[in-house]
Amino acid sequence: MAKIKLKENFKFRAKFVAASAFIALIAFVLLFVYLPEDKRWWSLLAFLLIPLSPIITGLQKITISYSLIVVVVYLVLGFTINWWHPGWVLFLTIPIFYIFFPHGLRKSFVRVEDEKEATSEDKNNKDVVDL
Repeated sequence: MAKIKLKENFKFRAKFVAASAFIALIAFVLLFVYLPEDKRWWSLLAFLLIPLSPIITGLQKITISYSLIVVVVYLVLGFTINWWHPGWVLFLTIPIFYIFFPHGLRKSFVRVEDEKEATSEDKNNKDVVDL
């Protein structure tokens, strides 16, 4: 029998992550129907909810790196001012950055209240259920 520790504060978050594909599908259909014809491709961005939902809910940490910053800047340049072609040059700066800064940017962001809740729950190991 496996023992699983049930975390009350993560139940809703885990359910939201599990339902994120369905929520993204509903958002896609609604945006596709209600956006003007020339802007309907923006509704595809609703599917970004699926991989981002664990990060949004705090179940996973996001680590900021130079590569992530380059990708975000590239997407912003492409979607806002349509600089897809000159924007790809930014990707050439990634190896140059890591040559000069081999350790990169090592910062992770976690919600402070989640860390406190996790440590307090580890001390109170009463919510163990046998399956």
